[in-house]
Amino acid sequence: MDVVIDTSALIAVIVGEPERNRIVQFTTGNTLIGPGSIPWEIGNAFSAMFKQNRLTLDESRKVL
Repeated sequence: MDVVIDTSALIAVIVGEPERNRIVQFTTGNTLIGPGSIPWEIGNAFSAMFKQNRLTLDESRKVL
């Protein structure tokens, strides 16, 4: 099955937000479809998280 995914769901999985396991469970074995802007949106989100001291520079680099 094709599942449309957005940046907030991807970021929740990457950084281990509480909803991570539910997202992974729902999407496992499916094809994820998202807009081409996801890389830029993730970069923007991580930039904001870095500025808010929610991620270190090393964590941001590792994830990207």
